[in-house]
Amino acid sequence: MKQLLILIIILSNLNLFGQDLTIINKNVDFADSLNYNKEIRIYRTSGMTNYTGIFRFYQDNKEKWRAELINHYAIIPNQKEFRIEKRKLKSKRKMDLVWLEILKTNIQDLPNMTDIDWKLKKEPVIQDMNGEKVLSWKKNLILDGDGYYVHFRQGKYFNRVYYSNPESYLRIYKNVDELVYFNELLNLIRTEFGVWK
Repeated sequence: MKQLLILIIILSNLNLFGQDLTIINKNVDFADSLNYNKEIRIYRTSGMTNYTGIFRFYQDNKEKWRAELINHYAIIPNQKEFRIEKRKLKSKRKMDLVWLEILKTNIQDLPNMTDIDWKLKKEPVIQDMNGEKVLSWKKNLILDGDGYYVHFRQGKYFNRVYYSNPESYLRIYKNVDELVYFNELLNLIRTEFGVWK
C-alpha cells in the first residue's frame, strides 16, 4: 500500500509540473514528427521547474549538418508568456562522425526506462503480510532531477524513449546496459557540443 501511495504522488507531480512536448514543439516551431532522415532531439526537463532544454541535431535536405540548443521556459504565474532562447551549436569533431558516435550508443534500439524497470529491483525478500507470504523487492526511487525524452530517426528507423534521472540511477545500478548506453549518449552531447554541463 505504501508503494502504491508513493507511485500516485510521483505520477500526480509529473502531471502538475511536466510540460507537454506538443505545446513545446509548437512554441519553438517544430513538427511533432521528425522530418529529416537523420535527426535526434533530446528534451531535457529539470525537476519541478518550467524549463525544458531541447538539443536538436540533424542533416537537412541539402545534407548539411545542423545542431542547436533551445531553452524553453513555459508560462508561470506573474509571467505574461513563455520565453525561448536559441543557440546554434558546433561540434568539436566533424558532424558526420558525431552522428556515427550517436549510433554507437544504440539509441535506435534502446527501450523506454519503464521497460527495464525489472532490472532496477534488488534484494528480493519473502515477508508476512496479513498472514500471507508475499515477495517484495527493494528499489531506489529518485523523485526529483532531470528527465530526458529522446526522439530519434535514421531513415525508416524511429525510436522514442524517456529516461528519468539516468545518471543517478547509473550510480546505483552500474551494470544495467541501457543506463550505460543512455549516459554515453548524454556524455557525447555534452562533450561534443558543450551543453548541459
